Amino acid sequence: MSIRIALAGNPNSGKTTLFNRLTGTRQTTGNWPGVTVEKKTGTVRKTHGGLTVIDLPGIYSLSPYSLEEIIARNYIVDESPDVVVNIIDATNLERNLYLSLQLKKLGRPMIIALNMMDELLGHGDHLDVDRLAELLRVPVIPISAKKGQGIDELIRSVQHLVHCHQLQDRDRQWQHGPHRRRGRHGFISPKTFDAGRQAGFYHAAAPVQITAGSGVLDTDNQTVLHKFTPETEAETESMYTRAAWIHDQVLRHSHQPGALSRSDKIARVLTHRIWAFPIFLLVMLIVFQITFHEAIGGRITEWLDLFFSDKLAGWLSSWLQAAAAPPWIKSLLVDGILAGVGRSLTFLPQITLLFLFLSIMEDTGYMARAAFITDKLFQKFGLSGRSFIPMLMGFGCTVPAVMATRTLESERDRRLTILITPFMSCGARMPIYAFLSAIFFASNRGLVTFSMYLLGILIAIATAFLFSHTVMRGEDAPFVIELPPYRLPDSKSLLLHVWDKVKDFLIRAGTIIFAMTIVVWFFQSFSFSLQRVADSADSMFGRFGSLLAPVFRPLGFGSWQAAVALLTGLVAKESVVATLEIVFQPGQLQTIMTPLAAYAFMTFTLLYMPCIAAFSAIRREMNSWKWTTTAVVYQTGIAWLMAFLIFQGGRLLGFS
Repeated sequence: MSIRIALAGNPNSGKTTLFNRLTGTRQTTGNWPGVTVEKKTGTVRKTHGGLTVIDLPGIYSLSPYSLEEIIARNYIVDESPDVVVNIIDATNLERNLYLSLQLKKLGRPMIIALNMMDELLGHGDHLDVDRLAELLRVPVIPISAKKGQGIDELIRSVQHLVHCHQLQDRDRQWQHGPHRRRGRHGFISPKTFDAGRQAGFYHAAAPVQITAGSGVLDTDNQTVLHKFTPETEAETESMYTRAAWIHDQVLRHSHQPGALSRSDKIARVLTHRIWAFPIFLLVMLIVFQITFHEAIGGRITEWLDLFFSDKLAGWLSSWLQAAAAPPWIKSLLVDGILAGVGRSLTFLPQITLLFLFLSIMEDTGYMARAAFITDKLFQKFGLSGRSFIPMLMGFGCTVPAVMATRTLESERDRRLTILITPFMSCGARMPIYAFLSAIFFASNRGLVTFSMYLLGILIAIATAFLFSHTVMRGEDAPFVIELPPYRLPDSKSLLLHVWDKVKDFLIRAGTIIFAMTIVVWFFQSFSFSLQRVADSADSMFGRFGSLLAPVFRPLGFGSWQAAVALLTGLVAKESVVATLEIVFQPGQLQTIMTPLAAYAFMTFTLLYMPCIAAFSAIRREMNSWKWTTTAVVYQTGIAWLMAFLIFQGGRLLGFS
């Protein structure tokens, strides 16, 4: 029977790093039943007995205020995992202890994984692990999840604690049997207790008086697994006081009070009152320049493009010709699927590089600082600083970003954030920028792509200002965010994080884009009478696109090909590139679009209605067709207006 381990801990305590260290790539991702908070489950690789790890949401307390707190508390109480592994950041002990004391009240077997001990020792501090275990009356295992230190001991401790708990249950059943007089709940045989105490799992400290009936162990060792009830204000204050007392008992700092740590010295520069925001913009510009530089990401993309469009296409054409395949088969495979999917895959190196840099910024703690330095700017435009996190997630995918707005307490802030989040350039839009910038702006690809991301942010802020001073008036909610110390990211967790994002793109390329290339090829190859056409302008797509083209003519891209490409982008933004690659002949795009028109086209794809999946998420979170329709109409209207101003304004200034 598999042992179920629930990982619980504060955000930034290294919980995800420990989860990845335990499970490696043997993990599955889904949502908690009935909610959209992500849940990860994996199996421990270093054992044969079967250890299943459940990664609970990162929380600061078990008070029932946020969805994450409710999920964590209910899982521990209702699902009764065999062991709760509470991950504590040893460099931030006092704050973590409050959650530890709450978890102990739930009455489940618990082990404390004292993480980041290598950092604490590196600072010259001393933490008495044995004394901490004695005061908390739970096993305490010092580990470094980043370096993999103490992991084997943690696994052995989990197995041993489960074994002791199983013996305890058998003793309890024996005590409650019909042949025995009813004894105490939670009875532990002397043999089991001595073995556990020798292993460091039990300590002969004085029992702590905790109210019975709250799902805890009382002074008579009576286990009552009822629903957890929130503490009163006095109980909360008592817990914080006890956490502070335990901290002072077990931890000795080497540095003088008031002395600045290395992280504090870095933060003084990167969060400077004047220079913080320019530094952030400079960092992002450097990221995009490296990602799209011809000698780095651009060169690999060119190699892949040569492979798909020349080598593989030539080999496949020769093979089909030798096999005497019908012309439509060659057209479908070479001009349809290979052109569409292959072209999308050529941008995989640049997508990977961008995800890598963004993950590094997140794992080092810099993104938390970015949220901090943008808070004042956001407040000036009527937006809560809390909105930064969903907006940041929007650079990956709009769907989870919209769902993340559930953490915003104010309904006004939530709807306003949902309205502007689609303006963030999701990963699906990046192939569009990469494709067009490589054709029209070869020497400035990084700068052009960076301008798209920056333009999305500026439009979002302007939109927030407009709506917050008109139809969404209201007070801003206070913004509180933890600023973790700067740390070098764990290479394994970093690579797994990047792989998750890259894998998502590959899955989309192998499913949605693959399906869309077939659909696009069919509609641009056949007429409404289902006859093959010699000229794509006579196809179903050509006819329908011709009806839409006049709408986009003032924007500089009034061709039927551009119109249908935007239409397929409603299914998935990556489909825009696949469609352009199919409906345009090689070299034809440059004759229809000018660089100015291409930039206007990129602007429109940045701002117009998001994909169907994102639309569904907006409808579900807004819970209003009126607001959802308003969001879609506004976003598409702004897209048309901005593309119009860029193209027509550029022409007036003499750009082509």
